[in-house]
Amino acid sequence: MLFMNIYIVGSKLPRPRSEKTIYIDGAAGSAFREGVDIELSHWVPNRTPLQYKADTSTEIVINFAADPLPGDWDLSVNNHLDVDGILSVFLAVHPEFALKNRLVIVQAAEMGDFDSWGELPSQILFQGLTLYMKKLQSENVDLLDIYSMCFKRVIELVNGVYNSDLEITQGIKALDLAVKKIESGEIKRREYSRRFVGFLFSSKLAGGIIEKALMIPEFNALLTDRVILPPQVRNRLDKDKVQLVSVENGGLYYHDLFYPGYMWADTPNSWRAPGFRSGSLNGYTFDFQPLKEIVNKLQGLEEDNKGKWIIASTIDPFGGSPGVEGRSFPVVLSFMSQDNKPAQSSIHPEQLSQLLAPLF
Repeated sequence: MLFMNIYIVGSKLPRPRSEKTIYIDGAAGSAFREGVDIELSHWVPNRTPLQYKADTSTEIVINFAADPLPGDWDLSVNNHLDVDGILSVFLAVHPEFALKNRLVIVQAAEMGDFDSWGELPSQILFQGLTLYMKKLQSENVDLLDIYSMCFKRVIELVNGVYNSDLEITQGIKALDLAVKKIESGEIKRREYSRRFVGFLFSSKLAGGIIEKALMIPEFNALLTDRVILPPQVRNRLDKDKVQLVSVENGGLYYHDLFYPGYMWADTPNSWRAPGFRSGSLNGYTFDFQPLKEIVNKLQGLEEDNKGKWIIASTIDPFGGSPGVEGRSFPVVLSFMSQDNKPAQSSIHPEQLSQLLAPLF
């Protein structure tokens, strides 16, 4: 065991005294003691030592567990509740388990923070842990207790103990169904360049319910069949690409341009798409002049519609101030109505892709 204690900011329980603290995930804040404590986080900005840096805080902690700095580290601290946070603190307490199950655990963390793809064991871990976490949260269990209770659940899920929970299996089936729709061509996928891919499907796949076709899940959302094309499936082959998702409806098209879901974090092992810059903590700006020029052109190509192409300028990945009003991160460009709802464009996805792909 690396640490004797854990503490989660927001807990009603007292914070233990500490000679040497490790701040895991999140931001350390003013309590950080330079030269005494250490930070292991992918949030921007961070003080994570270069030798430990990775895309998720979970993998950062695994790197630390494999080769820790000397010292009597007696406390690990986190300041929020999500899958990557739980897994990263868990791994600090159980480093041997972490190293043994590295791939499964890292993929589950990426599913939570970045909507990345994970193989079946990681899907089980992510879905089961998210369900349990949200259940405890709804019951107003103290944050520190939620973490402690979730640690046991992590071990059970990694070891395959989940009794075929219906909500777990339904979420996994939703991913499998979406993969099969792409493989069968019901959802058309075309790779235009190394960094740009397009997805096209009909609103009929959503049973005519446009909201289901256009839904963008919230951060660390459960896997569900209420989303026709889950982001984890889009990212199965195309995590490091800009993605155009188009939904055909009556000969017109809804369009969303997605940036990689990891862009909000410090991700040294992943491609960085252009124009995305950090400002304050959790606050980002988007300014990509070549895309702005294309947007001006697109508006002139539209035929007899009442919509407008909207490009993001400021972005909050966790809610609050969306990049495109009416849409959510990681969408950076959409065709929208005057009242900030998705609108139908006359521009065919092929024409749109040919204009956008050269930018990336």
